[in-house]
Amino acid sequence: MDVQRDRCATAADGARLRYQLDGSGPLVVFTHGLGSHLDAWEPTVEALRDRYTLLTWDVRGFGDSDRRPDTMAPETWAADLAAVLDEVGADDAVIAGFSMGGVISQRFALDFPARTRALILISTSSEVNERAEAGWNARADMVERDGLARALAPTGPAVSYGEEYRERHAEEIAEAARLSIERNDAACYAAACRAVSNIDYTADLETFAFPTLILQGLEDAVTPPGGSVIMSRRIQGSRLVMLENCGHWIPTERPDAFHAAVDAFLTEVL
Repeated sequence: MDVQRDRCATAADGARLRYQLDGSGPLVVFTHGLGSHLDAWEPTVEALRDRYTLLTWDVRGFGDSDRRPDTMAPETWAADLAAVLDEVGADDAVIAGFSMGGVISQRFALDFPARTRALILISTSSEVNERAEAGWNARADMVERDGLARALAPTGPAVSYGEEYRERHAEEIAEAARLSIERNDAACYAAACRAVSNIDYTADLETFAFPTLILQGLEDAVTPPGGSVIMSRRIQGSRLVMLENCGHWIPTERPDAFHAAVDAFLTEVL
């Protein structure tokens, strides 16, 4: 199919949602994480476009989608994704999400199970404990008080990468932090932190009746491996892939392994 860049869908409340389509084959949606945007998926689109149609989109509050901090919630984001699927004329799709995008993907699968052909959860969790909840809210407070520059300084995000990648790619990590500061809105970033601070989907995962792949970095300090183990035990028939020498940013740190795992899973289930 022709590449469709910088298209917009309209959410139920009128918010504009930027999306792009590329490739040919079964439809796979990739949802980015906190503070990111659809362009982060460019290497994945390049790697998989010959076999799948890839839909990437800017979550409300990020990238070039509308910024409405008072509407930021997993349920709203899931409904937004449904609106994007409506816009491209898709009844269903494989739903994939990284980190916060994995939270959105779980919420979508719970709210729109008939539209979820399969699920791919990357560096994410189905629940937030009290300590993590306090951490998310403290991060939101910091952004609101001090701005994004302090919260997203390279010395902070760097710890979310695995040791090997962190040692070899310090400049890339610093540049990613700089771009994130430039492209993000403090109010939306803080609102998103609060929106994911108290999720608890674990008990509901047992209702999932579609193929599910869970990808986890063994050195992930943001969403530790235990969360993926919990999800894999709750989702019947799910497949858990643990990646060594990898922190939170699986698509960035281990792109070849990431794309191979996704392609193998999709080849089997589609």
